Amino acid sequence: MAETKNPRKSIAVRLRLELLESEDASDRPAVVAYAYSSGGRLLDSRPVDKEGNALLKFPAALEGMSVRVLVGPKLDEAQSGLAELLRRGAVERHLRADLDTQEYQIDFQIIPDVWFCWLRSACFVRGTLLKRVRSGGVDIDLPVCEATVEIYEVDAIRLVLPRIPDDVIERIREILLVPPKPPLPDPPPFRFPQPEPPVDDFLRVGQSIESLATLARPIESGSAQARLGERSLSPEYLHLLRSAPPAQLRRIFIDLEDLIRPILCRHFPWFVRMDRIATARTDECGHFRTFFFRGCHNTDAPDLYFKAKQVLFGFFSVTILEPLPVACHTHWDYECGTEVTLYTRHPLAHTCPPCPPVIAPDNWVLVMAIGNFPLSRIRGTGLSLQATTDSTNIGLTDGGAPWGGLLRPRIEFDNLLRDSLGVKYYQVSWRKGSAGDFHPMTGDVQRHYAHMTAGQLVLTPYPLGPQTVNGVPNLFEIPPALPPEGQWSLPDVIEGTTSAKFPSAELAPAVEHGKYQIKVDLFDINGAPVNIAAKGIRFVVPTSIDLSGTIETTDAAALGLVSGNSFIMTLHVDNSPCNDAVIDAPTLNGMPADDNCGVLRYPVSPPASVVMGWRASHPNGVAAEGFATYSFRLYRGVNQLVLPPVSPPPQRLPAGGRALIGAGAFSDTETVADLLGGCTVAGFSENLYVAAMAIDGWRRLHEYDRSAVRAFVLAPQGPQPSTTP
Repeated sequence: MAETKNPRKSIAVRLRLELLESEDASDRPAVVAYAYSSGGRLLDSRPVDKEGNALLKFPAALEGMSVRVLVGPKLDEAQSGLAELLRRGAVERHLRADLDTQEYQIDFQIIPDVWFCWLRSACFVRGTLLKRVRSGGVDIDLPVCEATVEIYEVDAIRLVLPRIPDDVIERIREILLVPPKPPLPDPPPFRFPQPEPPVDDFLRVGQSIESLATLARPIESGSAQARLGERSLSPEYLHLLRSAPPAQLRRIFIDLEDLIRPILCRHFPWFVRMDRIATARTDECGHFRTFFFRGCHNTDAPDLYFKAKQVLFGFFSVTILEPLPVACHTHWDYECGTEVTLYTRHPLAHTCPPCPPVIAPDNWVLVMAIGNFPLSRIRGTGLSLQATTDSTNIGLTDGGAPWGGLLRPRIEFDNLLRDSLGVKYYQVSWRKGSAGDFHPMTGDVQRHYAHMTAGQLVLTPYPLGPQTVNGVPNLFEIPPALPPEGQWSLPDVIEGTTSAKFPSAELAPAVEHGKYQIKVDLFDINGAPVNIAAKGIRFVVPTSIDLSGTIETTDAAALGLVSGNSFIMTLHVDNSPCNDAVIDAPTLNGMPADDNCGVLRYPVSPPASVVMGWRASHPNGVAAEGFATYSFRLYRGVNQLVLPPVSPPPQRLPAGGRALIGAGAFSDTETVADLLGGCTVAGFSENLYVAAMAIDGWRRLHEYDRSAVRAFVLAPQGPQPSTTP
């Protein structure tokens, strides 16, 4: 007797909307409920009836699924779906749809923007709570999920000033008349200007490989300090500040509240008070959204302060965000409905994997990055770089850097590939050049998920591969939308975003530098290769350079990156260290300083010059540029001397180390008078650094650098004591 297959179960989501509006139902806008997969596919949409109810239905996934339920305006057929809804401020909820539950209930509260009074009295607050972690030397923002965000309204300045004693009012007067240094912070929430971090070897999205010099941050136009300086030029303003009694000063300060706030932050933060007005919960992407009523007659913009708490181990509540002092971390004059981004570094804050929305056609496979470096910034895969890409520079970054070390391709998948199309595995392979056989990448790849076990939060690994399926080796599982239990977690950002591993230092050593190709293939649940055209699957690459926000994509086939059923891209790999970092003996009128004592004796007259030479080179490069930069610094005592353009910021080496003076040779000539700078005898230090430009997508490969130091002394000619020990 033939076995009868059970039909696919359906998921029902009942929506109940409370429309905070007038009783005249004829004024209601057309509201529609939508259900999308987390990958952006429309599952169902239904209009909301006059009673505020809607029923969404869609097929259940075999392994469970993550669903995005939105309530928003009715869209025309010509408008795009999810992106347009998000742009127009649709209300969103994230739903975990398991096989065991066939019906869900979601309640919404919505205030339409067609009633003027409700608009003025109701203030929507939305934002994202992130945890900034440092992994492999790179700052990564991860969403803090399942947290409670507490929202407080801070007293306006007009309410704070009457509580301030007269002696503090007098002190504020002094600060306004003589602005303190460092400058006042701006804009709110206040973050005081900090020195730029020292140059390091780690890459951040948007940072070019040449940006190695420290930059000073000027006072921006419109900042509190700039406004204070402009206002202080007014004679009337100065007269009021100098002569007004404290009672009048309080009234003046109310008019100058944009200047008073940063002063309270820095000097008198304890006078600020606040009241809790609302709470909200973060979803798996760290988003939160709520509102509070302020009354129709309150026209002042609210001043908001945020805390966050999270329940750990099932019962233990921890405050993971409470920045102090409150006066410095208040969002003054918050514009209702605008996005607030909150950051925590609390070590116990639990995070979920990043979930930036991907804008792509159905059934997408996004080859997103090498490490943390997006394909949009690689020649050959970046749409904006196509016009300037040729056979010599293809595979380099937009800054001209090659690749090296352990390369980690990062691939994201539409989560409906597994359930709807039966596509469960992928394989990443490599080859040198553009012909010959590909070799599978075999490094271990895994994910982690967090769940409660016996009241304890546990992180469990979920191996993706390599696996052998029906005799096919080196396959990797496409991560399911939901883990076996709990939530996906990201204890190690670098490992947790890796889809494959290419140890190029071993497989593409320095002597084998050049073009390498990376290939991605898909396999079904039985380990058979997938015909992507038959299943409507598209490989896409990002056009966005920021991997933390919405990721816009373009069809990889249109860029020539799809061959048959495979995605193939090119990387220029060069694991060569820099050749030289040698400082030659400086010469004075042609006479070199000896290596033992390093003394150059100058005549009192005629004038003399010192020639300082050095050699810096990298063995490879393309066109006229090499794969390294160099910097030469000269110090007298502890003071760095300013040299001609050969000095920092770092200079790009010509290809193969070829330079103006021989092969990789450089020099600088300075007069003795300029070097001494008023000294009679002076000691100098020459410092040369040659930095390889190769990256692995997370960091610059500083282990390929070279450096040198040499010292010399300038002393006048004449009888000298013996230097023999």
